[in-house]
Amino acid sequence: MSRYPLWKYILVILVMAYSVIYTLPNFYDTYPSINITNYENRQISTDEITNIVSNNSFSYMGTNGNSIYFKSIDDQLNAYNILSSNKKFIYTLSNYNQIPSWLHAINAQPVSLGLDLKGGVHFLLQIDTENVKKSRANQLESNLRNFLIDNGIRYSNVQNNNNEVKFSLVNKNLNEETLSVLSDTFSDYDVTLIRENEQQNLFARLSDDSLADDVKASMTKNLAILRSRVDELGVSQPIIQKQGKDRIIVQLPGLQDSTRAKNILGSTATLEFRLTKGTPEDWVASDTMGATTVGESILYRQKNGSPILLSRNVIASGKDIEGANSGFDSQTNQPAVFVNLSSYGASNMLETTSRNIGNRMAVIFVEQDKSEVINVATIREAFSKRFQITGIDLQEAKDLAILLRSGSLSAPMSIVEERTVGPSLGSENIISGRDSMILGMILVILFMFIYYKNFGLVANLALFANILIITATLSLFQATLTLSGIAGIVLTVGMAVDANVLIYERIREELLNGNSPNASIVSGYNKAFSTISDANITTLIAAVALLTIGTGVVKGFAVTLVIGILSSMFTAIIGTRAVISIIYENKSNKGLSI
Repeated sequence: MSRYPLWKYILVILVMAYSVIYTLPNFYDTYPSINITNYENRQISTDEITNIVSNNSFSYMGTNGNSIYFKSIDDQLNAYNILSSNKKFIYTLSNYNQIPSWLHAINAQPVSLGLDLKGGVHFLLQIDTENVKKSRANQLESNLRNFLIDNGIRYSNVQNNNNEVKFSLVNKNLNEETLSVLSDTFSDYDVTLIRENEQQNLFARLSDDSLADDVKASMTKNLAILRSRVDELGVSQPIIQKQGKDRIIVQLPGLQDSTRAKNILGSTATLEFRLTKGTPEDWVASDTMGATTVGESILYRQKNGSPILLSRNVIASGKDIEGANSGFDSQTNQPAVFVNLSSYGASNMLETTSRNIGNRMAVIFVEQDKSEVINVATIREAFSKRFQITGIDLQEAKDLAILLRSGSLSAPMSIVEERTVGPSLGSENIISGRDSMILGMILVILFMFIYYKNFGLVANLALFANILIITATLSLFQATLTLSGIAGIVLTVGMAVDANVLIYERIREELLNGNSPNASIVSGYNKAFSTISDANITTLIAAVALLTIGTGVVKGFAVTLVIGILSSMFTAIIGTRAVISIIYENKSNKGLSI
């Protein structure tokens, strides 16, 4: 029997050492926890943690650094609901692992559990492409108006159906040079000039390619904004990923307040600051008449439903806001949002408030087609960059601060799918997945031992090694393990010995052909290699396709399948060969236990 290369023995030892070390964290206890930091992301002191747990009544197991850990997820969520009312600190749902510091030092962490194993909420959001199209059509109409006016081209009528804009021109002859400049200026649009009954009509519509680019750009911006908003929700290891051309998946493990999460994720809200117009009597009169009685004003509604007239001019809006935090007014102790404006917004605010001391200014909450005045206050003194908004409750203040910090969505998104998985159901899924994997392993182990004897034992060793490699790889890269991922591992359990079956059957054939035991082993491994590689590569291609294109459940299955295929090829071709070489190499074997 030819000598097995030394480097392959070393490779097997290194791989198994890596697998054992990075699998170890999964054997230590993991508890649901709450991480506490301040707004500068600085870890708080032990004394501050002690004050927090002593000043609040909730059940907990202990503290470690800036974390409080709990016996169950129910205790964790109860404590989170109590603590989150205090906005002095940032509270994040997480996990506390009792693993040694040396494992932390090499980034060895337990496998990250997905939504269906840990519990939490799942949203599928879809971008409103019609809104993107409408916004671009309005922009097109405005730009075309300016172009025609600048070039002295008169028009009598404009029609905008949110897809195509039509200008009825008064000029009967639009020269070719102007039309060429028009087409070059609006290259993103399909522009045509059509004569109908002695009338020239200019048609312009957004091209399909340009619309697709707009949707793609909106998706990119919305992804960034949603990530920022999710970070504010206090969720550890969220999943936010694109699905298809116009959908985004958001999974928040550990979070159970789906209503608040839904309101924050799907909101396109922003703020506007405007001066009031007229008197309360004018407001009531305008509401009664159904038309404004004061020039340059718009009729709005306050939170209590009463009318109010506001200026058409916006002093500052959401795009001018650089930062926002919720807290309490130092004088009245009422909930408030502290706002920081950009230089441009601060300049406008200072100029306006300086000229309108004694007058009133309103704050309008704008969300898609809905606008509501949330605060009206008298300007007591000039201010610019930093000020506060009051007149809202604590939860509204916290949510508004989150929306203002993250910015408004580039295009509205609607929630087309929503699921909530309870922590108890997640625990049941873990138990079911574990039991199914154990049952599958027991059946495979019994079959291999009974059918292939000592060689079957070697295959069973490779099976355990395969599970270790998969677990270690998931832990090392912090890939999320889902219920479908467990299904992929169970499938890999069967596939892990498939290569060994091919090798062992080839060895049996060589023995029947009269070859010596040692020669049969070498020939069996060499001749089965091409069959094993072909079979696994084709499966790997399909798994990579699922991993690349698939999302959610499909992707979770594909992750473990890809890792399982690669590890099973290693353990079957290199791992078992190393063990069998140790047993039979350089020995006079009269027979094989196969």
